[in-house]
Amino acid sequence: MKRTSVVQTFHAETLIISSVLQIGDSERISTRTRALAVQRQYELFFGPEGEQIFPVFAKPIPRWTSPPPTAARQTLHESPVISVQSVRVLAISSSAIVHIGSTSTAEAEARMKHIRQLAGSESSAPTRGRDS
Repeated sequence: MKRTSVVQTFHAETLIISSVLQIGDSERISTRTRALAVQRQYELFFGPEGEQIFPVFAKPIPRWTSPPPTAARQTLHESPVISVQSVRVLAISSSAIVHIGSTSTAEAEARMKHIRQLAGSESSAPTRGRDS
């Protein structure tokens, strides 16, 4: 049974980086974020840098190898309307989903690598180093 979504007030400060705000039904929602953030005390580069050198971006996402367990349920929709008076969201980021309605499939993937390269306390010169 398809239903109508009615939202009186929706207030969101920030929706960024592959986030989805969906009011109403959908068949499929899919979001994907890949982010590399590097903070350096000194501007020093060691050649090619980017997603391809960090395993976090190349590892396959584990998938269900068998169907997920099912539970018996009975649903009664007394009204053909999903009615929401007010929603307030501060921030939605990095493949997050806010959905008022129904969907068959929702997939979200966020892969991030944060690196800080700071000079040691004994030496003021930057050193080469990468974490994996």
